[in-house]
Amino acid sequence: MINGYNYQSSRNNYIAFTLLFFLVLTIYSNSFKSSWHFDDKPNIVNNSRVHFKNFNYKSIFNAFYANPSNRSRLSRPVAYLTFSLNWFFNKDDVTGYHLVNVAIHFITAFFLYLSIINLFKTPSLREKYSSEDEHFTAFLTAAMWAANPIQTQAVTYIVQRMTVLAAMFYILGIYLYIKARLSKTSRNRIQFLLGCILSFILALGSKENAAMFPLALVLVEGIFFQDFTFKKTRSLFVGITLATVVLVILMSTLFFLKGDALSFLKGYAYRPFSFTERLMTEPRIVINYLSQIFYPTPHRLSIQHDVIISTGLLKPWTTLPAILAVFLLVGSSFFWVKKRPVIAFAILFFFLHHIIESTIIPLELIFEHRNYLPSLFLFFPVSVGIKGLIDYYRKKKFSMYIVIVSFITLLLVGVGNSTYIRNMAWTTEKSLWEDATNKAPKSTRPYYRLAGIYSDMGQLDKSIALLRKGFSSKHQKPLQAKLLFYNNMGNIYRKKHEYENAIKYLKQALDIAPNNRIARENMLLVLIESKKWDLALKHVDILLEKRYFNHTHPYLKGFILIRKQRVAEAIPYLRSALKMSPNSKDTLINIGVAFNLSGEYSKAKWFFRRALTLYPNDASILLWLAENSLKNGEGDEADEYLETLLSVFGGKRVQKIIERQSKDSYTVSLSYELLMPAIAEKIKKVSIKFDRMTSSLKK
Repeated sequence: MINGYNYQSSRNNYIAFTLLFFLVLTIYSNSFKSSWHFDDKPNIVNNSRVHFKNFNYKSIFNAFYANPSNRSRLSRPVAYLTFSLNWFFNKDDVTGYHLVNVAIHFITAFFLYLSIINLFKTPSLREKYSSEDEHFTAFLTAAMWAANPIQTQAVTYIVQRMTVLAAMFYILGIYLYIKARLSKTSRNRIQFLLGCILSFILALGSKENAAMFPLALVLVEGIFFQDFTFKKTRSLFVGITLATVVLVILMSTLFFLKGDALSFLKGYAYRPFSFTERLMTEPRIVINYLSQIFYPTPHRLSIQHDVIISTGLLKPWTTLPAILAVFLLVGSSFFWVKKRPVIAFAILFFFLHHIIESTIIPLELIFEHRNYLPSLFLFFPVSVGIKGLIDYYRKKKFSMYIVIVSFITLLLVGVGNSTYIRNMAWTTEKSLWEDATNKAPKSTRPYYRLAGIYSDMGQLDKSIALLRKGFSSKHQKPLQAKLLFYNNMGNIYRKKHEYENAIKYLKQALDIAPNNRIARENMLLVLIESKKWDLALKHVDILLEKRYFNHTHPYLKGFILIRKQRVAEAIPYLRSALKMSPNSKDTLINIGVAFNLSGEYSKAKWFFRRALTLYPNDASILLWLAENSLKNGEGDEADEYLETLLSVFGGKRVQKIIERQSKDSYTVSLSYELLMPAIAEKIKKVSIKFDRMTSSLKK
């Protein structure tokens, strides 16, 4: 150490930084082209609020309120802002998103390493371990955590950036708190504490489970800094802990439960399990998480798991042993605080951070990404134990020392390889859900998701077979599963143009959930495609009454009114849709169509030209402009539009476009009788002109 600067420590940190970087980069190198999955699409791909076009206040505001499930509430704004920035630079190219996720994962691992180094300097550990233990133990902990394949669901699944981002700010906050407690000057202490508070705010802005951060600091303080020898210290700390618990509850109630502490109970109405069944089931799931973390083979990991719901303490029989195991682990850790603080901290940190997602809130029962934050310190005691064995056998039996070092090296390689293999399942939507059907054959969702994929591929009969297989699998059939089945069946029969079957299934979906937007929208589309305009009007009115603030609803109302020849009534709805989505091509065209049919050709031209400015050389816009000009007696102008149209698409293709539009349920038919003679005349003129040019060239 020279002038307070420890060169050896800095060198070790640099080595750890480099090794962690290459470790994370290598094991996730095959994930950069993994496709969009599951919740990626509603949250990013189809979420217009994260589609940054430029940096301004409005764009940032929209990103902060981009949660598709609740546009009116500030929800995970930090995470959505990062998606917006990705969209600005990468659009829907997944590579940039994966690079950011992996970078966050690496940064989290490095700050975990730094946090553990500083924990060794706390009062509870500095007397127990030598300075030689710090860097190796911290590196091994961070490496084992970062390389564990259970983390792939948080890192490779793009939308779970919410999870990894929250964990990154979380561990940064813990690191800054430890630095503040170890600081010798008030100035440094205040700076670190301010950084800690900012990290907490950013973590909370990434995902709600960061609400446990104050309790995590109480845990760090109590285990690593406090001496409970004195009764006064114990009493004061208990008081601080209780006050922090109350603060976390009040904060969560105010910000996440809208002031109603019991509002979360309403969610059980949509789940196949009750409040008590979830409480009995989750201990089995959390114990299973621990087994996945410490026995992390790819075949045990999946986006979906078959879970038997616990309906009694012995139904299934593993329920009671799992509950007892949880109580035993948590209870024992309190007794180990003084003698084995590292073990106590790892256990309490793990269970503390499963309180939000693995207890009373009616979320889905199991997701592996929920372990990303709780598992941060699980390998800390493991690494301490391994370092102890290495030190012991290096002095006593060198051959055994070589065996242990080789084993640890092979273990890291093996775990990293498992992560690499697990990432292969995430390559495409099809590979992910095929993997899930093999590992969770009794679950509905994998079959339904695969059915959707085959539907998009045009393999509709295979899609129907998968839906039926999923629906008939041996599992409880909550209303949600039935709703998905009927809705998806209706949608597939719509694609098969078997509209009566589609209507039959969608009616069943709406009988279960009359307020389900997706089922209602699918029914509306079926009725439009089957040209049942009166029924379609009734369904679009129901959607408009619900005020979903979706521009497609007033647009479709306007479109249906045009098809019913109620043009004057259609215009206000189309204007309303245009206000919500000013650059919508279909809305601009149909306002033009409405004015065209009303004989207001100048107004129609304004909207058609606005559409053409946004979508140059679009065939349907050029055709409407040509027709509008012909109707308005502007033959020369129509001639210009047709010339552009023919030069881009050619005569035969233009004719096919007109014929296709006349059959398309989602477009108003062009005037075939008016346009075709003008197009034929234009083709004739072009042909004559071409022949003359050829003749002159020959001469």
